[in-house]
Amino acid sequence: MRSALLVLLAALCGAALPARAQDCHDAQAAAQQAYLERAGNVLPDRAGYTRDTTGSVCRRWPARPGLTLLATPVWRDGGDNDSRDGDVEVMVIDTDTLAPRAWTVLAGALDSDAVFFDGMRLDTARYALSADTLAFGLRLQRRNGSGPNPFSEEQLWLLAMQGTDLHELSPPLVTRRYQAEWDTRCAGESIDMTRTLAVGRPPRHGLAELIVSERRVTSRSWMDGGQCRDQDTPVDTGRYVLRHDGRQYAVPEALRPL
Repeated sequence: MRSALLVLLAALCGAALPARAQDCHDAQAAAQQAYLERAGNVLPDRAGYTRDTTGSVCRRWPARPGLTLLATPVWRDGGDNDSRDGDVEVMVIDTDTLAPRAWTVLAGALDSDAVFFDGMRLDTARYALSADTLAFGLRLQRRNGSGPNPFSEEQLWLLAMQGTDLHELSPPLVTRRYQAEWDTRCAGESIDMTRTLAVGRPPRHGLAELIVSERRVTSRSWMDGGQCRDQDTPVDTGRYVLRHDGRQYAVPEALRPL
């Protein structure tokens, strides 16, 4: 249990990586400039919402180095840090000029209440879904603040650029979930579930299948003669094949956020 919690804390501390670690020197400055460069019809300002460019993340797209990926949280006005909701605006911008090339809004992606938004990062793994469709991901982290009952979750959105549009290729998919119950000293249990994505063979028509593999590690800790002992039990618990229906990948409820 203690080792599992240390892993969780390390993951949480590294969830919101600094822009320079993502090959973008200043995400906030890049976001501010990109919004200045945008045309009037590109992500117009909305009454009742405020962009938080201090929370922006950006990363050069290795598969298309002339383009950079940028994501910015947009919060609905009136909430506070303990209870608020909002969207994420995602842009593909020119690496040199920072001018927007494609954009979209992930409506309702942010929700902070008992479980709150804890950062995001861009995923530039090579999701080659067809000869002319290359996707990228946005991963959002959420967690609670409970000591005896910690919970965290990572959600993945897949997006693909087509002209000036960014298409959401799937509803959010949970790629990691950690939850535990312990006495804050030693005794307790936890479940750490991770899911990995692989791209299937590209079809003659449409987009390739996505193969999701799931693994769970159940941990148990207990006191034994004044020492805290723990035991991990890893199990491969599932394999899912996601198919594109012409509009989105169908994601079963079991893979979606709570």
